[in-house]
Amino acid sequence: MAAVGLQPGDPVFMRPDFVVDPELLEFVLSSEFHPLERETRRNYALDIRLLLTWLWRRGIPWRQAAESDLRAYREFRCDSPLNPSRISGAKWDREASAFTRLYRWAKVTPLPVDSRRRADRAADARSSRVSWLTPRTWGLWQDVGLRGLGPDGTPVPGWDARTELRNTSFVGFTLSSGLRRQESGAMLTFEVPSRPLRSGRYRHGQMARALSRSKRDRTFYASVDSLRQVSAYAESERAWAVEGPRPRDATRSCRRCG
Repeated sequence: MAAVGLQPGDPVFMRPDFVVDPELLEFVLSSEFHPLERETRRNYALDIRLLLTWLWRRGIPWRQAAESDLRAYREFRCDSPLNPSRISGAKWDREASAFTRLYRWAKVTPLPVDSRRRADRAADARSSRVSWLTPRTWGLWQDVGLRGLGPDGTPVPGWDARTELRNTSFVGFTLSSGLRRQESGAMLTFEVPSRPLRSGRYRHGQMARALSRSKRDRTFYASVDSLRQVSAYAESERAWAVEGPRPRDATRSCRRCG
């Protein structure tokens, strides 16, 4: 993979006859696609794969697809009762952006789809869907989803609590700081905020440009309570994992071996 310029996580398009498509490999390595963020590349690749499969089944080479073909595909994706997994307008707009990049790179004229054209964008697209949770609902979500408790607050039989502290501290820190999952998950221990503000309720830290989606340094804030959770995890479960098996676990292992 490295010999052709591919990096871990880069997509590779393989035709249904199990042959890697050399043209689409060039697209993946092109300046039109490769500089995109890793998550964006992943999403665009999945969108393009669905279109390529749809065209292949109809005997249409992707370079020869016309506007009518893309309109039919859009109707199937968004409106057709034959499609049990219809998508929203916002999802279609993202797919149209992916297709536009592909056909623009391939220098296909006229473009069968162009995300800059009003007709190729969804009129009902919503940029975001925000759902508000009350503190009580949020606490219930954490108890059921992260702590292994039932709606009545009692432990669920068979719950594996091995990563409970890790998961709860990660969610609490990410929610408090407003960082993206990839950003908070890639931080090193010395990057976790430690300087308290005057009010004492929050601490501020610096997000390195290499981790941020905008590729710029920026300041963020996290609550003291969420940082205490992170510290508790680092000093207990994480420290034990780094040091190796605890004596009790090692004793058990020796007994099984002996």
